[in-house]
Amino acid sequence: MSVRNLFRNIQSHAFYNVCLLSAIAILSVILFGSIVIGTSLANGTENMKGRLGADIMLVPRGAKEKAENLLLEGQRGAFYFESSIYDGVAGIEGITKITSQSFLKSLSADCCSSEVEIVFFDPETDFVVAPWIEQEYEKNLGGERVVVGHNIESTDGVIKLFGQDYPVVSKMAKTGTALDSSVYFAAEVKGEILKAAEEKGSFLTDAQKRSGTLSSIFINVSDGYDIGRVIEDAHRAVGDTFDVVYPKQLNESLGESLGGITGGISVIAVSLGILLATLMLIINSILMNRRKQDVALMRILGKTKKDLVRMLVSELGIISLAGGVAGCLIGALVVLPFGTYIGMSLNMPYLGPGPGATIAVVALIIVGAALIVFLTSIVFILRISGTDPYLALRREE
Repeated sequence: MSVRNLFRNIQSHAFYNVCLLSAIAILSVILFGSIVIGTSLANGTENMKGRLGADIMLVPRGAKEKAENLLLEGQRGAFYFESSIYDGVAGIEGITKITSQSFLKSLSADCCSSEVEIVFFDPETDFVVAPWIEQEYEKNLGGERVVVGHNIESTDGVIKLFGQDYPVVSKMAKTGTALDSSVYFAAEVKGEILKAAEEKGSFLTDAQKRSGTLSSIFINVSDGYDIGRVIEDAHRAVGDTFDVVYPKQLNESLGESLGGITGGISVIAVSLGILLATLMLIINSILMNRRKQDVALMRILGKTKKDLVRMLVSELGIISLAGGVAGCLIGALVVLPFGTYIGMSLNMPYLGPGPGATIAVVALIIVGAALIVFLTSIVFILRISGTDPYLALRREE
């Protein structure tokens, strides 16, 4: 049977076929959203877990929650303490690595359509930024060179910030957090950047204007050495001026949060999937029952049972393909552009799939939708295609 005749048959029972197509599309949207969101959260969590590279993180008193959000989402806050804190804890016994960062939250930049995070770090002592670097660079950044987050675009290897050009020496791997919109400067040029930002109209607080302030101190402790003792020694050295965050321990909370979220998504998806599959079963039952007379006439005109089965399966294949493609397209329009927002809303790192993985998900959903349609219709197809045509016509009279 020609494609034109197949579409003519579909149009002759438009209402029920539209209902079936809509159910397939809704199911495809649910499957696409649940698979992409669940996979993206898992990818983001696994990506982050492997790179939370400090045993402890010292932040100003009262900034613990903001610091945890920084690690999980990359969202930076405006919290600072004096650089003398770093000098006070650097020599404590048991510390093998120590480095610091200072940052400015969401300053406008000429290079980007949205605001960027400005981060100052020490390339010589750093062990926090380095794991995200995609390509090697000289440790001495100097005042005119920067490392940028994955989403920061450069022109001929240069970005423009506050009216000045800065060569990009390296780009960070995608994190799935706000870190992807960060620009990293060597700490030694902090004063110059602050001055340039003010001259271009950026508002800076008094704490931000002081070049001798830090936002966080990252510490690694020797194997077998008591972390609690290091923290006690730090309190004795600099007083009760800081809170402590445990980056590596956030791995466990990430896993627990991921399990709860993906479990909830799976339960909702399965429940709605069963409901929609049941709906498809009912629609197919009604649709095939209304096709009995058509099938009987075709049998009388010489069509074999095999021809009729092929025709009905082809019609449902067209409907399932259209519904699957429509559902995946709607799901992509809803989910893909808002991945970062979804991650922020769930307080989780979100690393969306690439084009290849997205295409694979779409193909899987279309095949799955077609299989569900086939399973919910094959019994009815075989039944009406095998019905005696004269008995079928007599019942319709």
